[in-house]
Amino acid sequence: MKIAKFTTQQKNKDRLNVFVEKDGKEEFAFAIDVDVFIKYGLTRGMELEDDFVRDVLEAEEEQKAYKAAVNYLSYRMRAVSEVHDYLMKKEVSEPVIKRVTDRLIEQRYLNDAEFAKAYVQTKFNTSPSGPVKIKRELAQFGIAQTIIEDVIASLTHEDQLEKAGKFVKRKQMETNRRSATEVQQRIQQNLMQRGFTFDIISEAIHTFWENEDEDVELAACLTQAEKLNRKYSGYDAFERKQRMKMQLRRKGFPYDVIERALERLVEEQS
Repeated sequence: MKIAKFTTQQKNKDRLNVFVEKDGKEEFAFAIDVDVFIKYGLTRGMELEDDFVRDVLEAEEEQKAYKAAVNYLSYRMRAVSEVHDYLMKKEVSEPVIKRVTDRLIEQRYLNDAEFAKAYVQTKFNTSPSGPVKIKRELAQFGIAQTIIEDVIASLTHEDQLEKAGKFVKRKQMETNRRSATEVQQRIQQNLMQRGFTFDIISEAIHTFWENEDEDVELAACLTQAEKLNRKYSGYDAFERKQRMKMQLRRKGFPYDVIERALERLVEEQS
């Protein structure tokens, strides 16, 4: 085959259509990126051998995958594994993916250490995530364990304590309808689910929890007692009171607060 002419694609000026001369006629052969065109020095009238064409088309596949990856990276930083999976979905072959990711790493478009560093700071500052959860997420991105340990070390004890403490102070407001014990248990469960260690959680509760006003806890206990009183309305007075006491204790209210709340409930109903 001999190259007859080149035309620039209308929708993409960086791509060329290659036409060959065959049986005295011009026939479309393939389309290539302009960088591949330059790399292989294609010219009008050039004779094309099969091996040469195969090399050109392999280079074209790689360049196409490379540009797709660059576009994918233009939205935000990515881990190497993300780019790999993205190209796999586009049915790019493994050898080409390897060459493309190596090229991107060399050009510093891809850097798992920088990605992990940015990921930790973003997740910690803009979401309720703690170090344990962030470590788990980085591992899912295929980040090396040594990198994970290095970037997680940037989250100081003070930073973690402050973040957990803000959560404690915000959730303490729920004691207007729950016992202090129940709220603290909920805080502990939530913070553990969000990836904070038990030591940080305990210290945050101890440091940031403000001693409850007795009237606040009494009001919360009374609110729960009123609900339970309706729930157990079918029992006689003694049985109803015993069941209410048991449930209020399970909710973490102290004995003296429960007694005062039940006395207040009787007064309100009389």
